[in-house]
Amino acid sequence: MNLTLPRYLVVGLLIIAGAALAMAVGYWNINPSSFNTGKPQTQTDRPDFYIDNARILMLNEQGKVAYRLTTSHAVHQVDDGSTHLEDPELLFYRGEDPTPWLLKSRQGVVTQRGDRVDLTTDVLLKQNTDDARQLTTSALTLFPARDYAETDQPVRIEAARSVTTAEGMQLFLNDGSLKLLSTVRGQYEVR
Repeated sequence: MNLTLPRYLVVGLLIIAGAALAMAVGYWNINPSSFNTGKPQTQTDRPDFYIDNARILMLNEQGKVAYRLTTSHAVHQVDDGSTHLEDPELLFYRGEDPTPWLLKSRQGVVTQRGDRVDLTTDVLLKQNTDDARQLTTSALTLFPARDYAETDQPVRIEAARSVTTAEGMQLFLNDGSLKLLSTVRGQYEVR
């Protein structure tokens, strides 16, 4: 008994077998991550809540206002408990002094315990008094419990008739003393 298949059937079976082989090879070479078009979510990208137009009032142990924080958008992160702020504005009250310090920036991060506030991008710091001195820098770290702020970035201090620049500073908010760290330059306008 001689089984001869018609030529068109043999060619058809060879094409089907080749296509099946090509599909099998292609299936095993598919990288599953190529289907993930979005950015992979990392631990720091996991917010558990957000607040728009937030106004937060923090009291000290005596029940007096320690600071008032307003921000256009706040996002709390699950992994480290930090809160990321957009356009934060902080009025920071010290002791019996009724004149608060004003701190503003474009972005900020508050640690879970609130013991550290990192402000970045267009940071402004001034005490709301009549002398209108103000300090600007690109980044500032505030330690509220210690009444202390610092930066290692360039600093510019403007007063009515003078401008002082420096690289880095330490500011003790309780008494207003300021230590400029290096490359200090001053300019005073005489009238």
